[in-house]
Amino acid sequence: MRFRLARPGRRIALPLLIIGGWALVALVQALHGYLIARHQGQMQLWWPTLGYALAIHSVWALLTTPIVIFARAAERHVARWWVRIPLYVAAWPVVAALQVLLFGLIYWPVYRGPHAATRWEMADLMFARNLGTNGLLYGAVVGMAVAWLRWPRRQAGEDSPPRSDAALLIRNRGRVARIPHDAIDWIGAAGDYAEIHAGGRAHLIDESLASLANRLPEGDFARIHRGALVRLDRIREIVPVGRGDARVRLATGEEHEVRQRNP
Repeated sequence: MRFRLARPGRRIALPLLIIGGWALVALVQALHGYLIARHQGQMQLWWPTLGYALAIHSVWALLTTPIVIFARAAERHVARWWVRIPLYVAAWPVVAALQVLLFGLIYWPVYRGPHAATRWEMADLMFARNLGTNGLLYGAVVGMAVAWLRWPRRQAGEDSPPRSDAALLIRNRGRVARIPHDAIDWIGAAGDYAEIHAGGRAHLIDESLASLANRLPEGDFARIHRGALVRLDRIREIVPVGRGDARVRLATGEEHEVRQRNP
């Protein structure tokens, strides 16, 4: 399994997006604290307030990629949602502890004070004070990671193998179109026609599903029932539903029922 977080052309953009996102969160939090202090009549300098917020969230920027990798592994390997949720909750205090530990290791020379004589004391104090806030930030990162991973177009693009030269040449409305085999997610029957689902689009063609099945390599495609032909590497999960039936879930998020034929 490859933990690739971005396509090659986006490897630079993604870190910048993470850093920029956390910098924006730090700015909002610093402004919120500054305005509350001013409203309560307390003196609070703006630049030290912003600097502290940036320091806190810079550690979250470091933890974002490991959290996304963890969420991806959980979404891929843990089929039941009622198992994934406790798993995410159990990881919350671990991530919160890592956040304050890294903050103490990195920023101890700047933010040490009379209440924290050592880096460990600083981490211990911050863990108790910020557990709730860290839980909200951790939950936000996990939620966005799960949404990002489950977005159908994202899944279809991320899980697709490298493109090849093998393709279907189809005639549609007098025009000939070329659809690479590795771009096809699944093909559905539509009466005497077939509907090819590829790259988030559907192509209705004047050809039967049985005819298309004969034109596609057997090692890459399988007919799961009379009305659907799927690409094997698009299958994300097969869930038994009883009596020999099953539900096939594709990387695009679409599902197909497979029913056992009666003898």
